[in-house]
Amino acid sequence: MQENDTKNIIFTGFMGTGKTTVGKLLAEKLDRDFIDTDELIEERQGLSIPEIFDKLGESSFRQMEADIARELGQKEGLVISTGGRLMLDPANVAALSANGRVFCLVATPQEILSRIEGDTEHHRPLLDVPNPGEQIVELLQERKKGYQRFLKMTTDEKHPADITTDLLDFMQKSQTHFAVEIPSYPHEYIVGNGILPFTRQLAGTDGMLVVITDTVVEEIYGQSCGAVDHLITIPESRQKKTLATVQAVYDQLVDIGFDRSGTIVALGGSVIGDIAGFVAATYMRGVHLVQCPTSLLAMADTSIGGKNSLDLAQGKNLIGSFKQPSLVIADVATLMTLPAEELISGMAEVIKHGLLADTDLLEKVESGSWPIKAESLHSSFSELQALVAQSIQVKISYVQKDPFDEGIRKQLNMGHTFAHAIEKVSNNTIRHGEAVAMGIAAATDLSARMGYCDHDLKNRIDLVLEKVGLPNRIPAALSPGSILDTMRKDKKRLAQSLRLVLPIKVGQVFVADDIDNSDIRQTLEAMSSPGR
Repeated sequence: MQENDTKNIIFTGFMGTGKTTVGKLLAEKLDRDFIDTDELIEERQGLSIPEIFDKLGESSFRQMEADIARELGQKEGLVISTGGRLMLDPANVAALSANGRVFCLVATPQEILSRIEGDTEHHRPLLDVPNPGEQIVELLQERKKGYQRFLKMTTDEKHPADITTDLLDFMQKSQTHFAVEIPSYPHEYIVGNGILPFTRQLAGTDGMLVVITDTVVEEIYGQSCGAVDHLITIPESRQKKTLATVQAVYDQLVDIGFDRSGTIVALGGSVIGDIAGFVAATYMRGVHLVQCPTSLLAMADTSIGGKNSLDLAQGKNLIGSFKQPSLVIADVATLMTLPAEELISGMAEVIKHGLLADTDLLEKVESGSWPIKAESLHSSFSELQALVAQSIQVKISYVQKDPFDEGIRKQLNMGHTFAHAIEKVSNNTIRHGEAVAMGIAAATDLSARMGYCDHDLKNRIDLVLEKVGLPNRIPAALSPGSILDTMRKDKKRLAQSLRLVLPIKVGQVFVADDIDNSDIRQTLEAMSSPGR
């Protein structure tokens, strides 16, 4: 949280989760005014909430909440505690979150019941039932989807002062957050420095928390996600996106008694993200998923959008599922330990997003200091973090418009039909980001060759790839014929035609599915010549 940050801090969540207590403590720490929406309504009406319901009706009370939300949304520098249902209304969410950051405090039903039973100051009409514990469970289930969209902080068995300290620490370390507004699956994407330790708290689960990672990441960050219940480590030598790998994970989940109340955390690069995402989508017909990408490629691209895929011997990503995460936590501090070649490889997706978007992202890449190295991140950290954040925004904008990859989102495949074939023909000796870079260069060459874009764009893309340290040509050892034959097996083909995304200019691309194979072969042959 920056010193000049005046955005409101809003707490939502079920009764008894600590919204008012924590809100007051946080306001005191930040020297801000604190407002409890229920108390403000009571003060203005001269009636208690139960009296308002009794005399004026619930609809009148909800209108009062809506009026308060619009009013407070126009102010800044506040800490606001909202009634348990206020932020379940999308209009109220829009009003308050436009100038504020929302935290949903969560606790187990047992913890909520024990707190409420010890609270003699507040009357809870909703719990005037024979079995309040059962009522809490039912109400939490009803509100689950509504609360899902917000960043969660678990308050179980924690003193309010400790929760406040954790929130301050988290806000200091998380510089950027994005709301991913996908129907039925809204969630937040957080970018920060040193935020992995908050994973357990932010997951907001009362079930088992299981981290899936690989041996390399496990050695460095395996103990960095807070208290987890189990760690499943995939040996790096066997880190393949196959059904056999997934079966081995299933077996471990069954052995530890993992059920549908649990949450899987994908801690690693894009391969781990795919494996963990596919497991979360299919185990017991679906469990909660938190993505914690540790590579630039995964942060900028594969952790966003819910697409998870596995490979077959015949080709990449031929088996897949859609599984939206409940949260994405991108801790850019993990890039400090990423090999330089992996950092460079991840820049391919950033460049792709820069070419897709009508923004200054591509210009920022062109004017940056490259190739970046992990050991120099301390001096270029803010530059890289800003690029990651802007690249994330591009991907999110596509995913929100087309969550199931049925239309405009196909544009995100630019360069990938070439790339997947290049990877296959090279026996996966070429990194994915390097293959994507070659694919982007090939797509631009083909577009220029067919007159869709001018040669200045082709030269510009070649230069920016070279500047970052990425290849802009295909190794001559890879046969153009073999690449073309492999491209014909790509899952994105349409009948007998290849579907390719070609650029027209920065910010404008199109999907072509009627390109003659001879034109593609000419591009592949030209791309096999030595590059700059």
